[in-house]
Order: sequence, then structure tokens, then C-alpha cells
Amino acid sequence: MKDTMKLTIIAALASLAAVQAWADQTNLVRNLDIQLVGIQQGGAATTKNVTITSVDRVRVETADVISAIAAATGNTFSPNAQLVVITPLPSGSVTVAIRDRGNSINVSGFFFQSYLSDSVSKSTVNSKNGKSNGSNYSIQEFGLQDVGGYEPLALHYTLSGVAVENFSIPAIPGPRSELSADVSGTGDNAGDLLILQGTVRVHGQSIEIVPDNPNSPPV
Repeated sequence: MKDTMKLTIIAALASLAAVQAWADQTNLVRNLDIQLVGIQQGGAATTKNVTITSVDRVRVETADVISAIAAATGNTFSPNAQLVVITPLPSGSVTVAIRDRGNSINVSGFFFQSYLSDSVSKSTVNSKNGKSNGSNYSIQEFGLQDVGGYEPLALHYTLSGVAVENFSIPAIPGPRSELSADVSGTGDNAGDLLILQGTVRVHGQSIEIVPDNPNSPPV
């Protein structure tokens, strides 16, 4: 994500001795899940001298975000498409991509993320074997935005809330770091205001090796 998704990768570098021994480029791949519920303005009905105005309940999920990006970029994705966060190991720029049917499309520009506060942390460290685990707590902001050169998105949001980043090191074959944020905020669907709340999660752990040969698929 924009401004980088700082998911305790620095703390996890101690676990990368085995990873760094591998050839080619090694990436840590995790799933990005968005699960939001909310309300938008409904209709109005008048009976005699009584007018009733309603609100409609809405859901915004990962599949809806993928569909909005597909429409803006002119791509077609299957129902099995996934939104993933890719972190090069041992260091590099984090990217967000849509993975579908063996293809990976960088969509980082559509997302932004930032820290609205410093972090408070807890951890347990074993000085004998070097193992540690812990959690970082902070207020973070997450958003979905338009990107120049593409059609405007039909869906946007700006959300913030308490984010918890859990980590453990060493973790073989790569660092273990997951994020879960309880968020709320506003957005729009085709220009209609949305009031939203829910969760943003980065979870799972898959290590892939990208060969030097660009025509070879990740393994």
C-alpha cells in the first residue's frame, strides 16, 4: 500500500537466514481482506401527510473492491481472484496486487495506508534461542482512491481505527506478521455516501520464489 504497509518486517529480518540462501527473488505473500458493513441513504415514501425516509444497509467486501478496480482498469477477473500484499525479502517496496488465473496485476496506487499515531508494543523475547513474539498497537488509516490514467472508481472509502500487528521471529521459511484493524469511516458507491465500519486484515503466509527468468512463473 501507499506509504508502505509496515508489518513488522524489520523485526522479522533475523528469521531470514534460510530465505536469503535461496536463489532469485523471494517474496512474502499475504492476503488482504476487506469486510465492511454500513448504511446509505434510502428512499422516501409519502402516505397522506406522513413521509417516511429510510436507509439501506450495504456490504463492502474484498470482491467488491476487486470488481471496482476491474471496471476502472478494463480488466476482467474471475470469482476466484485474490487481493494480496507482496513484500520482497529481505527488503523492498511493498505492493498490492490482484492475483487471478496465474496473472498478477499491481494495483498499489488504488490503496493508501498511513499511521495516525505512534505504536505501543508488547513482546516476549528468549535471549537463549533468539525467539520472540509480540504485538504492536496503533491508529492507522486505510483508503481506496482513484488513480490517474484510469477511469474513476465507482467505490471509494477512507477508514481509520485501532490496528494490531502480531509478529513472531524467527519463523521459517519467512517472517510471520499479520495485521487486523477495526475501522470505521465514510465512502461512496457511485457517488452515494456510505457510512462504514468493519475490518481490514492482512493475514496468511506464503513464500514464493520469482526466478531470474522473467518468463518463469513464481514457484
